[in-house]
Amino acid sequence: MFITISYKALRVVKNVWRGKIETMPRKEIEKLQGEKLKRQVQHVYNNSPLHKKKFDEKGIKPGDIKTLTDLKKIPPITREDMKKAVTPEDIFGGRLCVPRDKLWLMFNPPEMMVQPPLILTAITHNDREAIVEQLTRFMVMAGMLRGDIVQLQASQWELISRLLESVHHVHTSVQTTFPFTAIPVECTLSLLDVPRMTYLASFFKPRVLITTADVAKLMVKEAEKEKKGPKEAFNPQIVIHRTRPGSPILKPELRQEFKQTWGGTHLNMLDIQDNHFFAMECPECNGLHLWEDYFIVETMDPKTGEIDTPGTGNLVITNLAEEATPIIRYVTDTKGKIVKEPCSCGRTHARILLET
Repeated sequence: MFITISYKALRVVKNVWRGKIETMPRKEIEKLQGEKLKRQVQHVYNNSPLHKKKFDEKGIKPGDIKTLTDLKKIPPITREDMKKAVTPEDIFGGRLCVPRDKLWLMFNPPEMMVQPPLILTAITHNDREAIVEQLTRFMVMAGMLRGDIVQLQASQWELISRLLESVHHVHTSVQTTFPFTAIPVECTLSLLDVPRMTYLASFFKPRVLITTADVAKLMVKEAEKEKKGPKEAFNPQIVIHRTRPGSPILKPELRQEFKQTWGGTHLNMLDIQDNHFFAMECPECNGLHLWEDYFIVETMDPKTGEIDTPGTGNLVITNLAEEATPIIRYVTDTKGKIVKEPCSCGRTHARILLET
């Protein structure tokens, strides 16, 4: 059920799931982040040998992190740091912060499948609930309605597949939280999967289609074999383009091309699975919204290594809520700029302007 928010907020914020949170004043956001940061730093220091080693090398203790400005004292962690820490005795590389009997799922992000050693990410039931909350906000923000038919194009081992649609309704998912009809389609082998995706999209006419820009292009070619354009063949109202490592960003010119050929609204969604991080555009398309009650995102200058730079840089992510394998100040390969002014949609959380 949609929560009740003020009339003033209703006038400016459309398609809202958590009104009070999504329109929280900046001072309140930062206060909440500061409180969560202190708890998370204590959690990783007590339970993650990898983080503790990083802290100890810099002579930092959890008590030194008192405010958000103290985040700059914490050394960053890179993918190489995580790889080097993996051993046969510790397959999590010193990142696991909970006993294994508390885990609901552990997986290897797809972009690392062929880059040994594996960097495993784990999820507890509490982690699952948090990610479902984040995804539900995004899906509602995009304009998804109860009862919609949604086609999800993702591999079965991807995190979004596990959490967007319910599996026999055993666990909470976005689908059980905000009911819709899921048409999941495996998309590992393009030669086999694209014809199936195209046929199912033509048959069910999903109102919401979750894909990647490169797969969407292949679907156009497949539909043309039947002498149909995508608008005639599929006609989705909302198309969410996941940007994963190896998948193109939905650039302005590509967005316009899709709008002309497909119709509907086309949105970028950032999918960095090794830190359960999701950021997505609202229909205003003024940058990708992120939920700052769950994450702190900074940028690193790729030349100097300086973090919290005002311009474009590598996104540096701190997970404020995860229990199992959280990462503090994780340096990613994704480049963007952080904008903290409220969006014209009315939401107040920071946005990411991806480098295009």
